[in-house]
Amino acid sequence: MTRTLSLLTAALLTVASAQDTTAPAPALPPTTQAAPPAAPGLPVRAQVTSGLLVGREAGGVRVWQGIPYAAPPVGERRWKAPEPAPLWVGERDASRPGNVCVQPRPPLAGGGLRGAEDCLYLNVYAPANAARAPVMVWIHGGSFRSGAGSDYDGRVLARERGVVVVTVNYRLGPLGFLAAPGLLEGRTDGNYGLLDQQAALRWVRANAAAFGGDPANVTVFGESAGGMSLCAQLASPGAAGLFDKAVLQSGPCTPSINIAALPDALNTGAAYARDLGCPDGSAACLRAVPVERLLTTPVPGRRAPGSVALPPVYGDAVLPRSPQEVFQSGEVNRVPVMIGSNLDEGTLFVAPIAGAGRDLPLWQYWGLVALLERWNAPRVLANYLTRDYPTVGLTASAVVTDGLFACPVNDITRDLARVVPVYAYEFRDQAAPSELKPTTSVPRYGAFHAAELISVFGTPLTDFADPAQFTPAQATLARTLRTYWTNFARTGNPNGPGLPVWRPLTPAQNNVLTFQPGDIHEIIDFRQEHRCDVWDH
Repeated sequence: MTRTLSLLTAALLTVASAQDTTAPAPALPPTTQAAPPAAPGLPVRAQVTSGLLVGREAGGVRVWQGIPYAAPPVGERRWKAPEPAPLWVGERDASRPGNVCVQPRPPLAGGGLRGAEDCLYLNVYAPANAARAPVMVWIHGGSFRSGAGSDYDGRVLARERGVVVVTVNYRLGPLGFLAAPGLLEGRTDGNYGLLDQQAALRWVRANAAAFGGDPANVTVFGESAGGMSLCAQLASPGAAGLFDKAVLQSGPCTPSINIAALPDALNTGAAYARDLGCPDGSAACLRAVPVERLLTTPVPGRRAPGSVALPPVYGDAVLPRSPQEVFQSGEVNRVPVMIGSNLDEGTLFVAPIAGAGRDLPLWQYWGLVALLERWNAPRVLANYLTRDYPTVGLTASAVVTDGLFACPVNDITRDLARVVPVYAYEFRDQAAPSELKPTTSVPRYGAFHAAELISVFGTPLTDFADPAQFTPAQATLARTLRTYWTNFARTGNPNGPGLPVWRPLTPAQNNVLTFQPGDIHEIIDFRQEHRCDVWDH
């Protein structure tokens, strides 16, 4: 299956490249958002292990931003495991977010770079009256190369649901995931972003009580690359004991485009070091390379434009084995899990391929299927008939949804359910609000990738989606999702008074709860609906 999924994404993006070399990348939320201003309100203090913080309280929510959870990973600390944050004397202003981790700025936002290497900061949102409240730690998405914790606002969750929300930055791109022979330390090489997440979770365990949170009740939740990160953390020995529950939203970490074997990663890293002017690949040479060069020098290797060049790595001390092997063996970090995906994940990725004014040509769709399946192409074409969809682009979107998201997520779900309590869902609001512009090939986005985020947070994502556009039924669904999510964070069980019953998944029945406005119900034919038998070979 992983070979097929890798080819799938490569083929889709190759289609884009063949038609238009300037085809835009998928619009992933919400990397163009400017840093929020200083939090309004009255000063409020919190004593943490490094010193005294001064945040702000307004509207029943206390906010502390820009809190260092580790030392700046600069100079000799570039490409090393994070070290403890330095102490400070006196009060530290925590009314503004810290630097985001350095990343390319999208062309529509002016290009160039955003952020800095000194970026290991987190933000805390707590109810004013919090006392041993559940803690929810958010790991953002962005294809492991963009995004920031401060792009997400935890105020609604804190005020409405009585939880402490923590949003985290972690190193991205080559600074977060480069594995190179000269960087080997002990048995660790690459995965610095995953190590950052573990350091942040250790910080939360040590400091949650200062904000009214319960350090013994920590739930991690994340979407897309954030969900993939948590998927990997479930398989990482170093993450054992750092969290009590996990929520994985649209985050399959098992397909080969989302994870790399260490030998392959080292080969890529060695070639990249040569291109950076470090033919010996030494750590000293690499650490002297300016960050601008790191992010503007293409990572070598044959891959489709837009794919993740430097994903997390397995085979080192952080991830000794592939997540797929760990899940199948049942040797995971055993915590309750809530996991799911969206009904129309693929539309966000296919929409830019053909451009705004034309559908995906039929012959290119046929070529895509032939590239994907070779001898099995007739079987795929028989299951994804273009006549069954309004456009060829929507046919390709179904292929992406099923092959890259729905089926691998469900594979992980069934493996986990053999050893831990698992609650499986699918988000199905096909009229989900969106700022995205439709194209000829994708005239409607449906329940697209990341469409559930404004429901879970209850706040807008700039230039992506806004809960102010909810219908009454969508607003009710959003409050229901927040209730399920926070019930799960509180007890490990999402159920509660007035909610439709959500049963734990049993692998034999494969029962999945579906969410749509005015209709929450269980299905047991998820794999049939997404034609997972096509991808099980």
